[in-house]
Amino acid sequence: MIAVSRAQRTRSGSVATAIALVVLVGLGALLAARPFIAQATTVPPGQLPSWNPAVGCTAILTSIEGVIGSQRNANGGAAYGGGGFIPGIPDKRSTSPPCTVNGNATFVEIHGVQMLTLTYVVEDCAQYPNGNFCDTTFNFQDPKCASPDLYLCQMHMEIDQAWKSAGIASQNPPVTNQLFDIQGFVYWDNDHVNNSWHSFSGWEIHPISAWRFSSSPTPDFGLSMNLNKLSVQQGASSTATVTINSLDRFNGTVTLSASVTAKIANTTVVTLGPPSVSISSGGSATATLTIQAFPSAPVYNFWTVILKGTSGSVTHTLLVTLAITMPPPDFSISANPTSLTLTPGSSQTATITIQSIYNFTGAVNLAVSVAPADTTASLSPAEPAASLNPATVTVARNGLATSTLSVSASLLAIPGTYTVTINANSGTLSHQATVIVNVTL
Repeated sequence: MIAVSRAQRTRSGSVATAIALVVLVGLGALLAARPFIAQATTVPPGQLPSWNPAVGCTAILTSIEGVIGSQRNANGGAAYGGGGFIPGIPDKRSTSPPCTVNGNATFVEIHGVQMLTLTYVVEDCAQYPNGNFCDTTFNFQDPKCASPDLYLCQMHMEIDQAWKSAGIASQNPPVTNQLFDIQGFVYWDNDHVNNSWHSFSGWEIHPISAWRFSSSPTPDFGLSMNLNKLSVQQGASSTATVTINSLDRFNGTVTLSASVTAKIANTTVVTLGPPSVSISSGGSATATLTIQAFPSAPVYNFWTVILKGTSGSVTHTLLVTLAITMPPPDFSISANPTSLTLTPGSSQTATITIQSIYNFTGAVNLAVSVAPADTTASLSPAEPAASLNPATVTVARNGLATSTLSVSASLLAIPGTYTVTINANSGTLSHQATVIVNVTL
């Protein structure tokens, strides 16, 4: 969709309209020279084709400075009023943003920008019908920017979670010193004007629709992971693949390491293996990230795993969100005592305890059976009898319930060892406990 500029709209034959046309023609020439304009001046779309087939807009070539402007706010970042593409798209989650808003282009192409901190973060995750997807966020800087205010030379950018869910997002870029060209939509997020990580400005390229490497002669390597979010359950482990790519004829060894946020370092262990990889020019290598969470690891959706790759004096850092989750609701069963001794004609009891695990709640049905401990033997004509009272217990969330196991041996019971098995079932969950019964004379 291409908007019609003011100079192209139907005009009357009035002198005032003719004057306006002359002014707008002159303004068009100015915009072609430098695509940054003051507030309330129309910026029509450019003619650069989209690199993403899901985007029907054509891009206008500009710069970070052209998007955010040179008007500073109280924090030193770019103010809304100086933005070159006001107001930007209305919804950063839209998978089909408008090509223009109020006559102003929204879809831009920016060349030769560089990752500001040589990191990106996978964060701000949400559940969609087809899975959990997260934003990939980073800050780019213009290495040619002449402004003495660094915040006017950098900009926050994101690959959007909704675009990932829709299958139209670009892959996560590698962490590298290399320069990038990007295409995406201009958006203003007023919630982050006081955040340094957002360059003290609400201006973003969000979503980024596509990126590519700028032409660069400097060999480098890239560190990337395309999982939306790492996840591990308490008391379990999980793995993920990290890719290390040769960029611009890089040839060498990259040393790898992994760590986690200090708050979970004592309960969550991460390792990256092998500890180093060798990459030939134009090649790539992979390493396996293993995450082991202790049962005591705190449940939270936004811990951080820090991955580092180092070769000589070059170090790249990749920050990936880690969710530590609680396993599905379950229950445990135990018996106390676990063995009983009976003489013919006597009886004893044991307490069967059902314990809620991971917020389990509901009814648990109990059943009991008796067999000789030696499975090759046969039961006596009058084996010990066992019963449970009650046969169904209701367990509260994080609570417990008990049932009494009664075992009796008749006068005809043959001395020996028997196994009493208690089966506990709730839906698809099933667990067992055993009590050993010794019948003696």
